[in-house]
Amino acid sequence: MSELSYDKEAFQALIDEMVPMHQRAVLLEALDIEATTEIAFDEIGLTVTGEKRQSNLMLYTGAPRETRSSMWAHVKTEIYDYLCTSSKKYSNERNDAGATIKSVVTIVATAIGSHFNLALGVVVGAVTVALMSALKVGKNAWCEANKSGAKAP
Repeated sequence: MSELSYDKEAFQALIDEMVPMHQRAVLLEALDIEATTEIAFDEIGLTVTGEKRQSNLMLYTGAPRETRSSMWAHVKTEIYDYLCTSSKKYSNERNDAGATIKSVVTIVATAIGSHFNLALGVVVGAVTVALMSALKVGKNAWCEANKSGAKAP
């Protein structure tokens, strides 16, 4: 398994290439967060998925929480499954020595998009934030912090 690490330039290129225009500014700000916990990233993730609504920003990509499971929680569960487990679901991708930040985001965003019946572009921003959080905080610390919240969606 190739070991992913935080690479600001790789995330910048991914955001420029794959993240929809209306989400780019929010994600570009996340690049400069000097966080040792994931709280700031959770706020951004909830904003990008439309689960935290701000009066001056319109990025709604999902149904309100009362009618649908949390997309952000699902994103974090999928990232946890990919990075922190040896589950069969992502075994081929984990064993790919050429795994990149872009390929992991694409793989996980595709899985989430199919679960919520959404296009890749709708969820790629949230997946990018979740992976950025895990790699910035540190994979082992992030996995340990998210262990109790990781359950099959």
